[in-house]
Amino acid sequence: MKNKIIAAALVGLLGLGALTACTNSPTSGEQRKEAQKSSQSSGESLEIKNLKKKKQREENPSILRYVYLMNYGQIVGYYVAKGKISSSGSQIGPESELVYQWSEGFVMDSAKDDGSYGDGDPGIFFYTADDVMVETSLDYVVSDQPLAIDVPRLLK
Repeated sequence: MKNKIIAAALVGLLGLGALTACTNSPTSGEQRKEAQKSSQSSGESLEIKNLKKKKQREENPSILRYVYLMNYGQIVGYYVAKGKISSSGSQIGPESELVYQWSEGFVMDSAKDDGSYGDGDPGIFFYTADDVMVETSLDYVVSDQPLAIDVPRLLK
C-alpha cells in the first residue's frame, strides 16, 4: 500500500512538472515571437550569421590570430599566426572510399596525403606572420585580438 501511495505521488509530481514545462510565461512567448520575426525578416538565424562571419574571418589569408598555448591548464605563451588555424589531422583526399567488388560494396580506408594509413597527427598547425609553420598538440585558445594575458610571446 505504501508503495502505491509513493508511486501515485511521483506520478502526480511528474504530471505537474510536465504541465508547468508546457506553459510559457508571457515574456518567453514574446521573446520567441520576436526571435522568429527577426530571423524571418533576414531569412537567417543568429547562429547562421555567426557561422558565416566565422568562416569569412577564417578564410581571410591575411588576418592575424593570437594562438595561446596551454599546458596543464596554464597558458605558457603565444604565437601571432596569419590566416587559418588548421587541424593536423586534416587532409586533402578522402579518408575512406566506397569500393565495389562484383555486386557488393564496402568502405575501405584510403591513404593519407603523405601515402600513409591510420590516424593523422593530433593537434593543430598554423603559419606565423613570418611564414614559419608551427604544429602543436597542446590545448590552445585562439583570438583575433590580443588577450589581456601576461605571457611571453613564443616567436618573434
